[in-house]
Amino acid sequence: MGCVSSNLFNHDGEDFSQLGSSALSHHIVSLTSSTYGLLTLDPPPNSTPSTPLTPPSRFTFGSIFPTSLSEQKSLWSDPKPLRSDPEVINSWELMAGLDADSFRFSPLPPPKPFSIRTPKTADKENSNPNRVGRVKSPLDRFEWICPPGGENKLVLYTTSLRGVRKTFEACNAVRAAVANLGVMVCERDVSMDRGFREELNELMEGKGREAAVPPRLFVKGRYVGGSEEVLKIVEEGLLGEILEGLPKKRAGSVCEGCGEAKFLPCFQCNGSSKMVLVVKEEAVGVRGGGGGTVVVRCPECNENGLVLCPICS
Repeated sequence: MGCVSSNLFNHDGEDFSQLGSSALSHHIVSLTSSTYGLLTLDPPPNSTPSTPLTPPSRFTFGSIFPTSLSEQKSLWSDPKPLRSDPEVINSWELMAGLDADSFRFSPLPPPKPFSIRTPKTADKENSNPNRVGRVKSPLDRFEWICPPGGENKLVLYTTSLRGVRKTFEACNAVRAAVANLGVMVCERDVSMDRGFREELNELMEGKGREAAVPPRLFVKGRYVGGSEEVLKIVEEGLLGEILEGLPKKRAGSVCEGCGEAKFLPCFQCNGSSKMVLVVKEEAVGVRGGGGGTVVVRCPECNENGLVLCPICS
């Protein structure tokens, strides 16, 4: 492949003699593989100006879907001229068949006085007039099981032993939930007094063995339940309503007698749960022995030599 106007082009050859001298002013490339034509790198000297392109016809739906009713309209069509004469509406002709009384406006009735419905009178309209109204207490849904002396108290049976971790933590959770409301609690530790354990077994008789496991909560003679029932009531926010009316405890107050331990060593045996009695000679002579002393169990304390605190119990 070579250029005709280049220095390497063979001017003596006869291959391009028919082009003339004017053809040598252009760069003509000859392709060796196949002849595709002449490549002109410069524009022709006598080029005629190109004619301007005509814009395409405007797009209309009628050109795609021709119908007999469709007309070729565009968005740039001339708007219709507005009517110069306004339309006259005679209102008397429209109201000719109406009565004169229909145009009289009646005044609105006076509004009724606003009344606040209290809980006592909320269901007065739908209530039975022959029945005396009574507001139900949240404690009415619980079973009546009253521990000794617990008619107007909060009695909580717990244990302070850590032998069973689950039971010990459940007792602490119920104790903390009740203490947060600031009410006085009559706590009865079944691990410190055998009498409390027997008392709880009698109250839960017929409810299964698990029912006698502390903690157990009693409010005003009503059995509220164990740890699961009490914690569920706390989540629902109903424990405050259940404990309403109970005596409150002063914040930060600690019992001066027991320091909130609820128990004290016995004043008679000093916590040994034993007493020494002197036996008279007449009583001993009947049995055939000499005079002396006898050791007996103290009747004032429990098996651990403790008594309830006389101040906070």
